[in-house]
Amino acid sequence: MNIGKLVTVKTIENKNFSDEKHTPYSAEIRLLSCVQQGDIESLIIQLENLDSIIVMGRMSDDELRQCKYMAVSTITLATRYAIQGGLGETKAYEFSDRVIKTIDRLEDKNEIFMCMGNEIVRLTELVKKNKKQPEFSPHIRNCIKYINENISQKISVSAIAEYCGISADYLSQIFKKEMGENLSSYILRQKLEKAKILLLKGINQKEICNEIGFSSQTYFITAFKRFYNMTPSDYVKLAKTT
Repeated sequence: MNIGKLVTVKTIENKNFSDEKHTPYSAEIRLLSCVQQGDIESLIIQLENLDSIIVMGRMSDDELRQCKYMAVSTITLATRYAIQGGLGETKAYEFSDRVIKTIDRLEDKNEIFMCMGNEIVRLTELVKKNKKQPEFSPHIRNCIKYINENISQKISVSAIAEYCGISADYLSQIFKKEMGENLSSYILRQKLEKAKILLLKGINQKEICNEIGFSSQTYFITAFKRFYNMTPSDYVKLAKTT
């Protein structure tokens, strides 16, 4: 399916470029979270259901330049989410640079949005492929595989270490070195990113705690606030009002 073309037709025909409005935050997060999770099927649904591709507001009085700015902004955001999803920084930035250069050369609005839509799908495919075979050492690949497959369970460093066949201390050490983040923090962040998606789907916090393996709602709220500087309820309210 040529998603870029599908989104482009809807975007160009229905958009009034003289009155740019930002895409609702909830729709933006739903789309970009698909990139982060490597979820191509959900991404396609999000692209098909958007009234338009992500809009960043009026950035230029020239319509062609406005399209380019929106496309570049969207690709930049998607690249950051791909990195959060585990795609290596070098590969992600090489992807971003290539696409932005391509967008810069285009002189047709439909071609710009077609390129953007198709490249977001390709980026999501890279994240999905990387989740299956991360570009890290074998121990870290096994570690990430275990986390992805058990994200709904309570995950301990010792359990992952046993799965990888190494000590917990050594696993924590090499994870920090390769990933630039503490293993326990990475586990928690992955759970919370999934929680954000579930919150935007209207699932209540008690169900979310059960879904992602939190021991209590209090701990869930505390962790969420520590990572995002707002409570889960505040996050939902913000998404509904933006």
